[in-house]
Amino acid sequence: MPIIWLAVFLFVLVRQAAGQDNPLRTPAIPFVDLNANKLVFAGDRTAWDRYHTKLDKLLLDGSGQVNIVHVGGSHIQADMWSMELRDRLQNVVPGVRGGRGFIFPYNMAKTNNPYWYNPEYTGSWTSVKNTVRADSTSLGLAGYSVTTRDSLTTLKVSFRGEVYPGYSFNRIKVLHRMDSSFTVTAWSPDGAVQIERQTNVGKGYTEFEYDRYVDTLYLRFQRTDPAQRGFTLYGITLEGDDPGFFYHACGVNGASTNSWLRCQRFTDELALVKPDLVVFSIGINDAHDPDFSADRYERNYAQLIARAMEASPGAAILLTTNTDSYIKRRYPNKNGTVVREVMMRLSAKYGCAVWDTFGVMGGQTSIARWEDAGLAKKDRIHLTRPGYVALGDLLFSAMMEAYGDHIKTANRP
Repeated sequence: MPIIWLAVFLFVLVRQAAGQDNPLRTPAIPFVDLNANKLVFAGDRTAWDRYHTKLDKLLLDGSGQVNIVHVGGSHIQADMWSMELRDRLQNVVPGVRGGRGFIFPYNMAKTNNPYWYNPEYTGSWTSVKNTVRADSTSLGLAGYSVTTRDSLTTLKVSFRGEVYPGYSFNRIKVLHRMDSSFTVTAWSPDGAVQIERQTNVGKGYTEFEYDRYVDTLYLRFQRTDPAQRGFTLYGITLEGDDPGFFYHACGVNGASTNSWLRCQRFTDELALVKPDLVVFSIGINDAHDPDFSADRYERNYAQLIARAMEASPGAAILLTTNTDSYIKRRYPNKNGTVVREVMMRLSAKYGCAVWDTFGVMGGQTSIARWEDAGLAKKDRIHLTRPGYVALGDLLFSAMMEAYGDHIKTANRP
């Protein structure tokens, strides 16, 4: 039995035997329902069996990469919930960390950027987001785009905070509109670094390959024809060849299922990162719509699932139910239970897993207890950073327990 396999097996075995006192650090929150903290499979599990087999290769053999894409609204744009999941996964087994993956410079769109990476830019940029119906159909995986009409602008992206040292990369893809004579160039202040450039017009990106790993991104956007109207950026992928997890977070403040369905480039750009698992956390904004319709919501989600399956046939899909919330801080939002019912039907029909965020939090009105404990904000919709960290730890625990079930049942010599 390989040492790494034995370590993971004991890791999961201890977790299942020890309840709350386990190495997965399940948060000790008295009003959280730990009995609900599990992945629910109401239908076929084939895609998840395939995903867990991919984890075997990474965690037991130390080879390969696992790509996870998490799509949602403001819960995801701030990258606190997803950052905790990314950090936990990248530290499961030494030597299989991975990298950062897809990013978008949100501050160029005049909105909140995740703390963990710092985009510094020059020039004037305008933005479009998928919550605005007009002119949003060309959006993709970010749900945002930014456009400049300046003749020369720059972008620098560096990492900070307690992310593991040096989210380094040796290859990037700059996703951008192709009907422009603007030139995008990657460069380095270290003159010894060699960078090769190649544009894939059909897939909508310019790729840069470095001859070594670097930890800071430098881009230059330059007009080459005075007749051109501008350069539009859709997002950036930071890639590497090392084994590990790449956890791509794609969130838009206020986004609903309708918002993400407007993004016509979504499927093509999702295909570029080749996800093994797609996590959908879309629904809190749907549920706060006065005209919320469960039937329409289910139809919209079915289309999003179909797009994910088209982008990456065979990928596993995880649906997370809504966090509990209030309307105008005063009235419990009863649509949370309806969203949960919809997701269970989708699970049975499409073979998705469901993590019942609503139930794990404690059910209806639980957000008030989270607020009292300093885990939710006063709007009784969003969480504080400790709240999102707790949510990430709980979901990580549920995902690893599902993997533990796979280890126990898989046929091994």
